[in-house]
Amino acid sequence: MDTRLLYTIALVIVTVVGGFYYYSGKSKKLETAGSQNLNSTADNIQVVQTNEHGQLYAKASAKHMTQWMQTGRAEIEQIQGMLYEAGLPSATFHADKSIATNDYANIEMLGNVTISRLAADNNPSVIFKTDRLLGLTKNNTIETDRPVQVTSPQAQFTSQGLKANLSTGQYELFALRGKYAPSSP
Repeated sequence: MDTRLLYTIALVIVTVVGGFYYYSGKSKKLETAGSQNLNSTADNIQVVQTNEHGQLYAKASAKHMTQWMQTGRAEIEQIQGMLYEAGLPSATFHADKSIATNDYANIEMLGNVTISRLAADNNPSVIFKTDRLLGLTKNNTIETDRPVQVTSPQAQFTSQGLKANLSTGQYELFALRGKYAPSSP
């Protein structure tokens, strides 16, 4: 077969496909999308997450979320949720607003931030309240330099900041003030 014939057939196919693509509006849509920031929004969000064994790991809800795809930033309003261990509730959290950056590697919770560790009877055993908390998901830590109010059945105190490793359960509190009354046997 003559190579000029193959070349001509290929040229006709490319011209037809290119013309179809151009006149269908796809090229203009792609130009527009490339020059704008892509974002998405959602309202009344409900999330359920399981672990690798299929057990319930987390439930969360939020009033509104906006995500900017090109920057990896997301803003979530009125977020609240519950974490589970071995299928049983272990902690709750709430914040008026949450900002995730770096594809959810850094999460900042703002306004009425409350985190509760639950006892076996599902009542809070420790409650942390602050107005700003930064979570670093890669190393499973949280921290703040803002005042933190900590309440437990035996103690109530205020700290000027907090660093916590959620993997080890170690908490570091700064300039601690409060009351401690150990429970009697």
